Amino acid sequence: MSEFYYKVFIVDDEPLAIDSIKILLEKVEDCEIIGTASNGKDALSHILTQSPHIVFMDIQMPHLLGTEVVEQLMGHANTFFIFVTAFDDQAIKAFELNAVDYLLKPYTDQRFYQSLNKAKAHCRSNALNHIIDSTSFSTNVSNKQYRTEIAIKSVGKIELVPLSEVIFLNASGNYIEVNTNGEKFLKRGTISQIESELDPEVFVRIHRSTIVKKSEIKELQNYFNGEYMVILKTGHQLKLSRSYKNALKAIVALD
Repeated sequence: MSEFYYKVFIVDDEPLAIDSIKILLEKVEDCEIIGTASNGKDALSHILTQSPHIVFMDIQMPHLLGTEVVEQLMGHANTFFIFVTAFDDQAIKAFELNAVDYLLKPYTDQRFYQSLNKAKAHCRSNALNHIIDSTSFSTNVSNKQYRTEIAIKSVGKIELVPLSEVIFLNASGNYIEVNTNGEKFLKRGTISQIESELDPEVFVRIHRSTIVKKSEIKELQNYFNGEYMVILKTGHQLKLSRSYKNALKAIVALD
């Protein structure tokens, strides 16, 4: 079995239907069947306690319909449902419940694996989002640790940009413009959010919209009204506002 596996739960009131799904899943290396249920009430209880990644859910069952079970689990964001039924009249309802797929009995092996792969894709996408959440703008209050990289989400991937390569950051609407030497990335968030995650020994805020790496500052030039232009080694010119003037006193002597 592969190092990572998808936890799969099967719900059907027909033992033969459960067995047929088991047989197909046993051929898949990265899936593990963690349990089964034959009615909606038991299914609800087991799914809440076992948190499977993927659930194959029959619709017509005792106690609770499959759709009713899923309705009660709508906030269970880490579980994805595939409805398996002999009836096609619940398809619209199923997709209103954000089901991954609607598998109509009898189905072919190919159709089953197609559905399973769709569910796996949803799981992977969900995992990516969790990675972004855990690497983005999180603060450990009891033991402050500053970030060493910034996670940039793009289509189908996450790119981790080392802070050692970042020269300065600019606010750009609801995004942060992350500038390296020659490249520019956009990340959703605010300057204030990311400022709290940056090592103040390395980065300094010079404007309500700008944070710069101290080691990249070449010189300061008088601007007007007590403001300065911060000249970087790359040639970039960034405004230092009066309200952030004290931040640079530890680096250079300012009037």
